Amino acid sequence: MTVRLGTATEIMFRMMLRCAGLLIPRGRRTDWLQEWLSELWYVRRAGTLETPLEREQRIALFCLGAFRDAWCIRHEPQSVAKRRVRASRSAVQCTIALALAAACCMSAALLLSNVRSVVRPSPYKDSRYLMMISPAGVANHEAPLIRMKQFRLWQTRSQHLFSEFGFYQPLIKPIRIGSRYTPELSVARASANLFAMLGLRPYGAIESDHTLPTLFVSEDTWQRDFHGDSGLLGSVVQVGLRRAKLGGVVSKDRWRLPGRFDAWLLETGYEVPVIADDARGFVVGHLLPSLANRHLGERWQMSAPVPGGDMGGYECVAISVMERAPFNIYLFTVFLALLSLPATTSLPLGEYPVLGEQVSWTIRLRRWMFLGIKFSLLLPTIYFGSLDLAHGLTADPLTSQYIQIITSFLMGLFGFRWALRDQRRRCPVCLCTLTNPARVGEPSRNFLAWNGTELICAGGHGLLHVPELPTSWFATQRWLYLDSSWNGVFLGTV
Repeated sequence: MTVRLGTATEIMFRMMLRCAGLLIPRGRRTDWLQEWLSELWYVRRAGTLETPLEREQRIALFCLGAFRDAWCIRHEPQSVAKRRVRASRSAVQCTIALALAAACCMSAALLLSNVRSVVRPSPYKDSRYLMMISPAGVANHEAPLIRMKQFRLWQTRSQHLFSEFGFYQPLIKPIRIGSRYTPELSVARASANLFAMLGLRPYGAIESDHTLPTLFVSEDTWQRDFHGDSGLLGSVVQVGLRRAKLGGVVSKDRWRLPGRFDAWLLETGYEVPVIADDARGFVVGHLLPSLANRHLGERWQMSAPVPGGDMGGYECVAISVMERAPFNIYLFTVFLALLSLPATTSLPLGEYPVLGEQVSWTIRLRRWMFLGIKFSLLLPTIYFGSLDLAHGLTADPLTSQYIQIITSFLMGLFGFRWALRDQRRRCPVCLCTLTNPARVGEPSRNFLAWNGTELICAGGHGLLHVPELPTSWFATQRWLYLDSSWNGVFLGTV
């Protein structure tokens, strides 16, 4: 009903409403004006005890409220549309954030030299047939435990398993070039065939001198103590009390055997007589590449003679296994995190009606694809992130393994927990994060009526009911699809 106003004041109020109506879209303007003019008739007749001035002020405030309402109606469809676009982009933004996290961890792994040496392919030829030999039953394979006397005994005996052996012994020695001294460095004194057996060729390498041992230095030592001067290659240096020829530079990611060294001193001749019989070191054996030896696998035990005529037990581990150790640790910790997941969070994603209104199979498939994408992006993030922390913080191999075990397990456990919790808080149609949590029910009536939290999809697709206390009849969250009668509340669906 439209009320006609006769006085000048009433005409002014009516003109205010018509001016406010200009903000309303043309298709809704007539109905809007009829509603507000009808309300004006009731507002004009209310407040019979007011003075004329108070009555006019109240009506003026009412008419000013029409401008606010018209402004909201004019911009509400746009703001709701923007909100729905942001909601529909929520899954995309989540995917982009996970992809960026994985890319950052991978980039850090390529920038950190210690990590780069772990993830790159093996620098050794036939690493499957290169075996690190250590006494059986020893937990720490990073310690030099085989005496030089034992190494010489194996060299002199005829072999049916190994074609040759290599030996290296950790030492601490100063190096001097002319009058220039370097601080004491970690030096590996090795047999002459070690680098050739590994297939390791340092850059800038010169021909070895059969009268002098050859010294190779690491890339860091070369830059720090020798200032990268290529003119020094081939010069005679003094290692402790002995003279040697500076033969080349070993790249950072080329040495993957136990021990961290600043330099390698390769002795002359295969017999290495200068190394004492009681010296302890590491032994590398090159397995004969035969069909019978292939069946031995990459980790096995053998019995071999020891000085004195007895037999001793030894464990042989392929270098390829040692190179895969970080990845094997990652697989083990991720598997352990998956086993621990049911004890820390609920695995079911909730109860969802099989046939929701206008929900096609492609929409349902998209929801599961999104969950799979989250897990697939978490896996490389966990792997490279744990490597960055483990090998970027310390150069000790044993400490790095412990750090990787802890960080990989924790990142996997909490990462998988987040993926499931995030999936449970998303709309199954538009994959937006549910908002506006509201408490429903009373705890005292938990077994008589529903009690918990209700969340709503901004696109109007449905409601999520999360029980406060799981019961036999309401053990997990439930999704309720909203029908088309709710479209007016949400101004359409996404």
